[in-house]
Amino acid sequence: MFRNSGQHVKSAVHKHHFFHAVLFPRTALALAVCGLLFAAGCERQKVETGAEQSAPAAPAAVIDQAAAEGFSTEYWSAGQAQVIDAEAAAQALTRAVTQLLASPTEDHLEAAKLAWLDAHRELAAALPFIKVAFSPADLQHEGSELLLALNSWPVQAGYLDTVPGYSNSGIVNDTAIELTLANLRKQHRLTAHEEASTGFHALEVMLWGPTSERSAEQFVAASGGEQPEAQAANRRRELTRLIAEGISEDLAALAARWPLTANDLSQRYLAQVPVARVQWIRSAHLDMLRNEVLPRIPESSESDVESPLAADSKQALLAMLRNLQACWLPESGSGLAELLLDQRQTAALAQTFGELEERLLKMEDPIELAAPAELQRSRQQIDVLIGLISGDTRVPAREEDITPVSLQAPAE
Repeated sequence: MFRNSGQHVKSAVHKHHFFHAVLFPRTALALAVCGLLFAAGCERQKVETGAEQSAPAAPAAVIDQAAAEGFSTEYWSAGQAQVIDAEAAAQALTRAVTQLLASPTEDHLEAAKLAWLDAHRELAAALPFIKVAFSPADLQHEGSELLLALNSWPVQAGYLDTVPGYSNSGIVNDTAIELTLANLRKQHRLTAHEEASTGFHALEVMLWGPTSERSAEQFVAASGGEQPEAQAANRRRELTRLIAEGISEDLAALAARWPLTANDLSQRYLAQVPVARVQWIRSAHLDMLRNEVLPRIPESSESDVESPLAADSKQALLAMLRNLQACWLPESGSGLAELLLDQRQTAALAQTFGELEERLLKMEDPIELAAPAELQRSRQQIDVLIGLISGDTRVPAREEDITPVSLQAPAE
């Protein structure tokens, strides 16, 4: 119902057309409301959607208890399914890396890259659920640490491997660092946030190379010498293997904590009354939009992007938005919009998701290559999503939709 993950990606240029499956029809009312509000402007900022922020915030909606119970339970189950998919994709990535190291060919390198893209997007699709799972105050730090271990970016390539002009740079050449997964976790972000030694973007550097010119030959095992394991080629192989292993280990541990029968994450969630769970989900989604989605849309073409080597920043962003939209505007059944928003807010939310999809699909990937004006408009649309989902943005009724009250007495 809420989850719309689709099939695993098999091509680096594949595009997710997920909005079409869950988007509300663009009714004439929604278009007219949006046109009216755009002309009037909004207090948050001038944007290309129908929304106007009012002060004070919208009054709290009365939430149906039974509907909240059904929604919140199904949402957790959908999250479990998505996390299982992310775990499976990580396992497939580990197998692809193992195959590459056993037989370093260009075909096997390409297969490992495609497995990385698939697993990375499955993690992005799981973010709306992971944010909810780690919403309790005493779990937020743990949740942040998990995501930093899996998806820290940007990454300093020279912290991991040889880069142009520095032939002895990186952990690959630093034989003082014993290559174990435990040591890599200790080295991760040790003195600076860009010093990533675990997670998808560290593995991205290893597979694509610091300058996107990695060849399979660079994964061929070296022999000879008194300590062959200390040679850069062999350390590169081991570093790549360990990073992939760490990704699988982290996602397997998360999946083990998710089932409704587990006395861990799920029990913390189910201990809340249904209405509180719904508000919990809303708050987590707002946090994701502000702290995960917006940072992935650079303010200028010179900003850091999530996956500059794999050229995957746009697709990762779309994967994040996919399950967020499916939760609020599901293809069937009741979503969060029905529980928390009025009809005009719901129509404006659908309109904004549609316009954002259309804009993102036209952008280059990575999106740092997009025109600055398009980047700014996308950021504005995310800001509008935040206003609508929070309930702070009110959408007034059109004058022609207001039924006039007759002043004449009814005929006898």
